[in-house]
Amino acid sequence: MLPPVLVLAGCLLMLPAVPLAKGDDDPDPAGFVFSVTVESAEQLNVVLNRAEDLRELFDPKQHGKIAVVLHGDELRLFHKGRASLNQSLVDRARMLDQDNIIDIKACQTMMRTLKIEQEELPSFIEQVPFAPAEVKRLQKEEGFTRL
Repeated sequence: MLPPVLVLAGCLLMLPAVPLAKGDDDPDPAGFVFSVTVESAEQLNVVLNRAEDLRELFDPKQHGKIAVVLHGDELRLFHKGRASLNQSLVDRARMLDQDNIIDIKACQTMMRTLKIEQEELPSFIEQVPFAPAEVKRLQKEEGFTRL
């Protein structure tokens, strides 16, 4: 069985191959949601690398948004106290978020478990109360597809 990070990376690469038809009068397309838990900066970099690969091929207005819901040890990589150790990773994630390639969300329940305070994560990361509930909400209320 493939590690989840490789499955996620493969799914990210396939997104542009399945364009959604969108006319001028059509509402914005829904998006895709990924529930991400990885164990290292290297694994998170694989996910970010795939998202960067999409930059030239992916138009959020045509394909919808990609929500990346973080709810594992990877949250520590974004902790402001570790900024110097992971600055390139944080900068890449910020750029992808600003370019509307991905929308990064952090689980506050896991943040409490990891003893990460709300102000200790970068401001571009949206904080949500509970990752599984956010994934379900995106699916039910906004029509996102879980990959």
